[in-house]
Amino acid sequence: MHGAVDAEALDRQIRSTLLAAPSSTLAALLTCAVMMQVLAPAQRVWLGAWVAGFVAVTLLRLAAGWQWRRHACSADRVRRWATPWLASTLLHAAQWGALGVFSLPLAHSPASMAEQALLHITLPGVALGGALRLQGFERLLLLHVLLVLTPITLCDLTAGDLPHLAMAAVQALFGVYAVVQGQAQSRLLREMAMQRTRTQELVEALQREYQRSEAARQHAEELTAARSRFFAAANHDLRQPLHALGLLAESLQSPRSLAEVQQVATHLSECVEGMAQVIDELLDITRLDLGQIATQPVGVRLAAVVEDACRPYRALARLQGLTLELALPDIAVRSDPALLARIVANLVSNAIRYTREGRVVVRAEPVPEALLLHVEDSGIGIAAEHLPRIFDAFYQVGNPARDRRHGLGLGLATVQRLCALLAVPLEVQSTPGQGSRFTLRLPLATEAQHPPEAADATPPRRGGPLQGRRVLVVEDDRDARQALMQLLRSWGCEVQDAVDADAAQALLGSGFRAEALLVDLRLPGRRNGLVFLQELRAASSPPVPALLLTGDADGAERRAAEAAGLPVLLKPARPASLRAFLGQAFAGAPNSAPAAPGPQLRQA
Repeated sequence: MHGAVDAEALDRQIRSTLLAAPSSTLAALLTCAVMMQVLAPAQRVWLGAWVAGFVAVTLLRLAAGWQWRRHACSADRVRRWATPWLASTLLHAAQWGALGVFSLPLAHSPASMAEQALLHITLPGVALGGALRLQGFERLLLLHVLLVLTPITLCDLTAGDLPHLAMAAVQALFGVYAVVQGQAQSRLLREMAMQRTRTQELVEALQREYQRSEAARQHAEELTAARSRFFAAANHDLRQPLHALGLLAESLQSPRSLAEVQQVATHLSECVEGMAQVIDELLDITRLDLGQIATQPVGVRLAAVVEDACRPYRALARLQGLTLELALPDIAVRSDPALLARIVANLVSNAIRYTREGRVVVRAEPVPEALLLHVEDSGIGIAAEHLPRIFDAFYQVGNPARDRRHGLGLGLATVQRLCALLAVPLEVQSTPGQGSRFTLRLPLATEAQHPPEAADATPPRRGGPLQGRRVLVVEDDRDARQALMQLLRSWGCEVQDAVDADAAQALLGSGFRAEALLVDLRLPGRRNGLVFLQELRAASSPPVPALLLTGDADGAERRAAEAAGLPVLLKPARPASLRAFLGQAFAGAPNSAPAAPGPQLRQA
């Protein structure tokens, strides 16, 4: 009785009873009034008692029905009302059946045939009406029909004559019809209820799908708008140094003193470094968005990771008159040390950039089953209206002119993506004029691995180790080839060049003994830079130190080169990285990829 269909059926039964009660009571009173004319005085007393009992039960049911209608049909009310109401329904059916007993003393009186006919018409009508009202309660429907028709049918059978036997058969057939019809209506109503439920579920599913579609559409619009802002800012930050490069290069066409040339060269280097920084940051953001960064979480000492990440920024903090403080317990956390170091480095760099005086503090706070890592500063702070957007790419508070000296606006965007990749919750609290605090929640680890020693990223600056060293440049782009050769010659190297693998092979075969190779990965012809170096390594022992250069950030050829153990440097290549590689190669160090400052992102 607790399901939705039972509640609906009970409500329908009660309401239909309220409608049927007046006509049913009137039929009972008229039938009794007619029967009073032919019954004996003692039988009239019993019939009067029947009438009083029938009217009393009817009035109680009407009062209960009106009380039911005043309140909503809830599951709790169904539980409380179902048993007493249905019990009263069966009691009412039993009362109707008892009325049929009065047909027995009339059975042998030919003068009472009209009264008997009226009784045989009234009771089947009551049975059929009750069966229709009890739709949804199939067992109760059967009991109702049996209680109403069984007594009068037995009385007819007791009479034994042919007319009464025929009426008994008719009563039985009518009872079967009432039961079958009522159960058929119950099944129909049940199927309709199930269909309504399915329809409602379908409507709700369509509404949820529409909401998901609408949310997806809004998300796509937000992504499109964010992407437009992203590319607009990237376009600005790339065009600025490119514009400066063009102007500086044109200025070199006019006669200048050596000091002026050196000054222009310094500006050119700054422009190239600015473009390289923008491109590197954009590639990092792209790889994170595409899920191309692999994580390797291990247990690691937090103090060691943070110390390594902050080491490059201590001098910067001192130059700005700031104090960089580390307050970290000797606790192990579980995370990817390289990516965690990148997060800390970006947060510390951001804190130093926006702090004019005071200090930047990196501290840890133990909490149950985790460690809160705080990066705090006493800087300018962030207004509440800017907080929702500080993790957007290229969004910077207080730098509307997009001065690259104040960063690119990609540091916090990278932090947010790295935190999502590592499943590390990130929170920020900030008060304008008082500073900001970024908080990472790191899971604890039972033991820690020792982090690898940080490589010395500072390349040698003296010209001695490169003086007279033979370098072969294999590059099909004329401008890139000439620029690289000019740089190497300025370091004192002896340089030869080739435009493809065949020309490089011919040059080496003619007697040029290269001590290092700088090879473009995408060379024209049947052999690219990777195939050329693999063939060259197979034919020479020991192999010549070689570095592959490429502008393809995430290509299959680059991944194949890295899998083959060949160092790869992404264009635009920083002169410091080229010089670091050559310094290692000429010093007899193992041929390895040139180091770049700061923690590096790892590709998946």
